[in-house]
Amino acid sequence: MPTNKANRTDKKIFISTGELSGETHALHLVEALRLTGSYQISAMGSDKLASAGSRIICDYKEISVTGLSEVASRILHIKKAINTVKQHLSSEVPDLVILVDFPGFNMRIARFARSLRIPVVYFIPPQVWAWHSSRMKKIREYVDMVVCILPFERDLYASAGIEAVYVGHPFAETVKPTLGRGEFLRAAGVPDDRPILTIMPGSRENEIRRHMPVMVKAADIMRRHIPGLAILLPLADNIGEDMVRPLICDVEFITLLKGGSHNALAHCDAAIVASGSATLEAALLKAPTVIIYRISRFSYAIARIVVRIDHIGLPNIIAGKEVFPEFIQHLEPEIIAKEALSMIHKGRQGIAGELEPVIDKLMQHGSYNLAAAAINNFLGKEHGPVPETY
Repeated sequence: MPTNKANRTDKKIFISTGELSGETHALHLVEALRLTGSYQISAMGSDKLASAGSRIICDYKEISVTGLSEVASRILHIKKAINTVKQHLSSEVPDLVILVDFPGFNMRIARFARSLRIPVVYFIPPQVWAWHSSRMKKIREYVDMVVCILPFERDLYASAGIEAVYVGHPFAETVKPTLGRGEFLRAAGVPDDRPILTIMPGSRENEIRRHMPVMVKAADIMRRHIPGLAILLPLADNIGEDMVRPLICDVEFITLLKGGSHNALAHCDAAIVASGSATLEAALLKAPTVIIYRISRFSYAIARIVVRIDHIGLPNIIAGKEVFPEFIQHLEPEIIAKEALSMIHKGRQGIAGELEPVIDKLMQHGSYNLAAAAINNFLGKEHGPVPETY
């Protein structure tokens, strides 16, 4: 029996995330929402949202993969997660569903929520400008409002008849170092007179397995040219050392860090980073960066057909040109190492000027607060004012 919303004080929100970066955005959004009103929040999430008091009805860890063939290998887990979320929405009937990134999964949830007449807001919407433009029609059909974090998205969605709000990219305010170079390197056990290479293979297990061997080989080549080069590998919060250790074998020159990616990017002389949100972090921290990415052959063949953009890295897409060199699918360690060595020799100032326009386009003040205010206003129109937090 659906909940009687008229007799409730708190508004019920369900948030759907599918990987670490999306959950991190959702965490900050939840914190901002709770400053605007009183909410009961349930989620498909993991440790971060749980620590913020959200009720986790499904953990995304079993379904956080990229690529078509990779998704196929987890299809049973995905079906189970979809059914769990559907059962939750049917029994709880929340006032609002907020989707965060992860479009392949979340668009199914949007369609089901619409069948229950539950309003849907998409925070960090599908990149319809890159591929799957057919999703625009589905977004218009199943999503009530889109909250955009990239500067060109609002006009794109608005021109398709979809209510859209641009709040700026949260990274522009949250991505910053917490330590000075000397203090950070001392804490990492690295002499501060050495050049630094930071490598970031991704936050998903399948990304790490595909990228680490290439990064290790490229780093080894670079050390032959710069014997004192120190290599830092900051691990995402959801990745344990036990998963990475077998991939770097007995390589002693790589320093593993738990977290600390902002410091590692801010104080490095060059970086090799898997395409994704980390490349935007690198741009905001003005780290000279080589972007790489590899997926399965089948997924790549399909992507070649449907992708409609010239670049894959977000900084390059925003800049409209290749600011960071990209190597996609065919990853040659020697060529990647050559590019990264060139960046070290040119110095950080060589790239900083080209990154300023990218940073300027992303800047807004209080992105999460702006997103929360837009969602709060939307809820007010749908269900009346949200009760204040006391």
